[in-house]
Amino acid sequence: MHRRWHNGPMRLLAPLWSRATYRGWVWIILGGALMMPFMMVGAIGRNAVDPDAGFDGIIEPAVFAAVLPLVAAASLLLPDREVERTAARRLLGAEFASPADDESWNSRWRTGCWFTLHVAIGGVLSGITLALVPYVCYLLYHGARATFTNLGPEPGPFGGPVATWGLLTGPLFLAALIAFVAATTAGMRALAPRLLGQGASDRLAASRAEAARLAARNRIARELHDSVGHALSVVVVQSEAASRLIAHDPAFASQAMAAVGETARGALAELDAVIGALREDRDDARAPQRDLADLAQLAAESGVAVDLRVTGDPETLGRLASREIYRIVQEALTNVLRHADEPRAAVTVELDTEASVTVTSPAARRPRGRPAGRGLIGMAERAAVLGGTAAADWHAGEWTVRAAVPIETKGRE
Repeated sequence: MHRRWHNGPMRLLAPLWSRATYRGWVWIILGGALMMPFMMVGAIGRNAVDPDAGFDGIIEPAVFAAVLPLVAAASLLLPDREVERTAARRLLGAEFASPADDESWNSRWRTGCWFTLHVAIGGVLSGITLALVPYVCYLLYHGARATFTNLGPEPGPFGGPVATWGLLTGPLFLAALIAFVAATTAGMRALAPRLLGQGASDRLAASRAEAARLAARNRIARELHDSVGHALSVVVVQSEAASRLIAHDPAFASQAMAAVGETARGALAELDAVIGALREDRDDARAPQRDLADLAQLAAESGVAVDLRVTGDPETLGRLASREIYRIVQEALTNVLRHADEPRAAVTVELDTEASVTVTSPAARRPRGRPAGRGLIGMAERAAVLGGTAAADWHAGEWTVRAAVPIETKGRE
């Protein structure tokens, strides 16, 4: 019982020496610093209405309330989202995952609400801090003066019993301020995941993506078990039979090893088809996949006016490389159809010491602040599998996709 009574006051006093409280206080003062430019604008506006006011409006509550709509509007335009998240994580100790789409309207308005709260709370508590800390020093001085010199407090608005008992009231005021700061930062720490973290749409998208990933893993496990597992069992049986009979019946052993080779090649083909089905995530992914020989048909069916030019011998490429280059061109044309100013593109495929692909399309407006989309990432991944590279850039009103793949890929079947 005594220990429980002892832990209760200690728990209440813990914010007074907690580092989290003072890191949160820094976060609050940062909000006050962000509020100052808006208060200066408000003071200028008030001075325009009342020239005799000077800059007294910078500390007036009415001006503070009047500039909050300006703060809210500015929060939707300022590139402050990642800065606010970093400050919340480092100074408040908040834990949350960043939204998948930081440029979405949902993410922007929630971060705007956070910025407005940060600035408003920072403006109020920073002002209280600036006023109360000197006042606490005043109380301590006059409390000591009244206690140790038997002199009463000096007359004035801050005198009286509060100053006389300053050695008691000063620490109490300071403790109350620290407790209020601790409670405020704890509340904002709890609110941070809702306003700065992933929203309902982000969590739903992540849940769907995880469900699709698990379904794909289950599908490929079934495919591998049914096809490759059976093929490997045949390989084991045939190879063991060949090893036992190679001395007594070389002809049978040779036939068995030929069957092993044929079964292994079939298993590799099945494995390639299963991985292709998983990667494409389509019901018809097991159908024969297109390659460079089908580029003309792709150009005709893509919905893009394509100027196609292929030089060199496509037979120099392996099947895997031929299929992946076809997919790179297909993805590039899909991006043209989605994003280009005109559905028009020039496609050049050059087969020499390496397979070089260039897709150029008009795009007068250069996108800003957008990360690489899934299409560009997919093209880079396909090229990387073959030991090559793929990238896109914008210059002089044109988007250009360039991919290069080593020609020595035929042996990778």
